[in-house]
Amino acid sequence: MAKKEKKIEIKQGLAEWMGTYGDMVTLLLCFFVLLFASSNVDAEKFSQIATSFSNQIVVMPGQTSGMLDALGNGIIEMPEVKGNSDKEFEQRGKEEMDNMAENFKTYFAENHLEDKIEIEQNDRYITLNFKDGILFESGSSDLKPEAINILNQVADELLKYPDNNIKIEGHTDNMPISTTRYPNNWYLSAARAISVATYFTSSKNFPPARISTEGYGEYKPKVSNDTPENRAINRRVEIKVISKYYDNEL
Repeated sequence: MAKKEKKIEIKQGLAEWMGTYGDMVTLLLCFFVLLFASSNVDAEKFSQIATSFSNQIVVMPGQTSGMLDALGNGIIEMPEVKGNSDKEFEQRGKEEMDNMAENFKTYFAENHLEDKIEIEQNDRYITLNFKDGILFESGSSDLKPEAINILNQVADELLKYPDNNIKIEGHTDNMPISTTRYPNNWYLSAARAISVATYFTSSKNFPPARISTEGYGEYKPKVSNDTPENRAINRRVEIKVISKYYDNEL
């Protein structure tokens, strides 16, 4: 007698447990979305979060029309933030730089540095401009002996602002240089910025992560290089003290 063939039943669709699991995940998502939507949003923190996710897709109130249809589910509409957080953010940066600039001016006047260092400011950073010949001999990146005292005084004031990062920039005029040590003005300007940064970190205990250096050579002059006086203005080292509100933008 021939054996009867067993019929194998093939179930269609997903496994049964996946339906229950999917329902649970959906409920959890809805729960956390409701928690987020019902919470109070701090304007400054929201602005910082939005900046850190600047490369992500965020749909603000009033901008959902058409975008949700085009992109599908998964985009959460952010709650409205009361107040103008951008203006508040800018105002805090301006106040920080105004106060810091006044402190530097007072400190430099008390220590007779106002004729050696110029102070410039905007809402994002303060620039301390060391005039030509104050820190280095012509064509050299070795700090002059008298420069050490000046840098010590400047460093003492900078250390009062541990939350503000520092960028040190070297600049030259357009007179060419070509030596074994400095093949061109880029090398010279970068070496001068690095000399100042190294002094701050090795002798004044600045955290290295707080400092960056750049050498611009002759390519960011303040004035035209058409006279000896103007070339002296362009030969400079600048220390930029960056606002903590705009540190990621520089």
